[in-house]
Amino acid sequence: MIQVNQVSPYEESGEVVQIKVYFSGNIGGINLNGNIPFETGEFEEFFKGEEMKTAVKQKVIEKIMNGETPTE
Repeated sequence: MIQVNQVSPYEESGEVVQIKVYFSGNIGGINLNGNIPFETGEFEEFFKGEEMKTAVKQKVIEKIMNGETPTE
């Protein structure tokens, strides 16, 4: 289960260009916490609770599968 703890928007020239979603949770018995950045075009559709959690979970899984380093 993923819990969204905070959503932080980042603006350029008065327009939101990125958000970072801070989360904690457990996926498949692995405890996780951190943040996932979403760029313009990735975040307009999922401000409906469960859709955001699903998007965060998917991005975490993608980062793990691709061997990417954690974001700060």
